[in-house]
Amino acid sequence: MNQMTSRFAGPLDFGDDALAGAMLPAGIDGFGVGAWYWIQGDETLNQSELDKAEVALSDVQTLVAAAFVAFAAELTDPQSTSSLFRGFHLEEIPEEMVCDLFDVDTGEVVTDGVFLDHLVLVGITISPAATERVLALDFAIGADKPTDQLLVAVWDRNGAVTVHHES
Repeated sequence: MNQMTSRFAGPLDFGDDALAGAMLPAGIDGFGVGAWYWIQGDETLNQSELDKAEVALSDVQTLVAAAFVAFAAELTDPQSTSSLFRGFHLEEIPEEMVCDLFDVDTGEVVTDGVFLDHLVLVGITISPAATERVLALDFAIGADKPTDQLLVAVWDRNGAVTVHHES
């Protein structure tokens, strides 16, 4: 694979991997401070495609807002991905940790708004050659990711956003 330069992560060394990236201490445009930034590609990825893909990240604020719209819309369905992710954090971990994660006295007061307010952008992945998963924004409860669970907003090549729960 050719040597390329990311406008966010600097020089890239894919080596024998299809994934390269770096931690972005300052994030992108003030979002995702300390987030991991990954670029997925293969031997066909070139600088021009990388540059085009990174243009989508020039307005991270809009992307994050779109992710939160998708998460909030799903919270109306108790069986949705966002609701199950929220449920995991309220039901599967100890109450003391829930209170610490959400800055509350009891897990019973974690409303949808409190839940959404505590989602933090911790990872960004772009896949310039993909059709199904062109961009993914990974969110966790708290910047230090006390659980290994992620709520992920995924964009396809047509701009459609889907929500995934990953660990």
